[in-house]
Amino acid sequence: MILSLVMMSIFGSVIAQTNPSKGPSPEPKAETSPTPPPATDYDIRWGVKIPTRDKVELNATLYLPKTPDGSAPKTPVVFTLTPYISDSYHARGAYFASHGYVFALVDVRGRGNSSGDFEPFANEPRDGHDVVEWLAQQPFCDGKVAMWGGSYAGFDQWATAKEFPPHLATIVPAAAAHPGLDYPSLNNVGYLYDIQWFTATSGRTAQQNLFGDSKFWRTKFLDAYKKHIAFSTVDSFVGNPSQNFQRILKHPTVDACSLRKFRCRSSPSPVNTTAMSPAR
Repeated sequence: MILSLVMMSIFGSVIAQTNPSKGPSPEPKAETSPTPPPATDYDIRWGVKIPTRDKVELNATLYLPKTPDGSAPKTPVVFTLTPYISDSYHARGAYFASHGYVFALVDVRGRGNSSGDFEPFANEPRDGHDVVEWLAQQPFCDGKVAMWGGSYAGFDQWATAKEFPPHLATIVPAAAAHPGLDYPSLNNVGYLYDIQWFTATSGRTAQQNLFGDSKFWRTKFLDAYKKHIAFSTVDSFVGNPSQNFQRILKHPTVDACSLRKFRCRSSPSPVNTTAMSPAR
């Protein structure tokens, strides 16, 4: 069975909850395997630092499958690059590792324990490329790297793929965000959910409880409506002046600025989507 089919199967058994939510990430369902391995059938390496070309270090948690003889694993590596803090996906990392694949949960630049500043959708192409190539050179990797995830973690797969990292073998995106095209608006006024999301991704730590406080957001948004608050000032109105929110307001659609940010690197061939052999 090829790795891409394995990961698509996992999408069916592990709900692709890639946005912040009110509850924890879902546990893998028992029916995914007739004899599921024990939950501790893996090791972790916490706080692994991945260097990028501009010297910013991205933080990763590695999930390593245990081998029968206790030797170090050497498998394809699957990773998720996320702004939602890598710990949010612990159950998924455990699931992949328990089924024989090295899995890496990587915080995007400026979030979690990664250094740098978080500017949504701006740095993922180059950072994703550098993560792929770094992982491919590690002793636990057989040279093949895959990406997996949805929503923001779906977007950054496409962003990485267009940089043509040589060791990227396949991507498995779902419900990928598309900056410049999928920020819904009416008469140039966006959705109030935008500032809720920008608040969830403010700072470096998770804001899941605040993000999930629907009563707070409904009350604030209704108050903004009654007071005729301009959409461009709603970030300050809710108590979180956001540079990233203001940046999106200035470039809500694909324009010269966003094209410079997301321009493709030339390559003689498309991304390699050759199937990878399973670890087991």
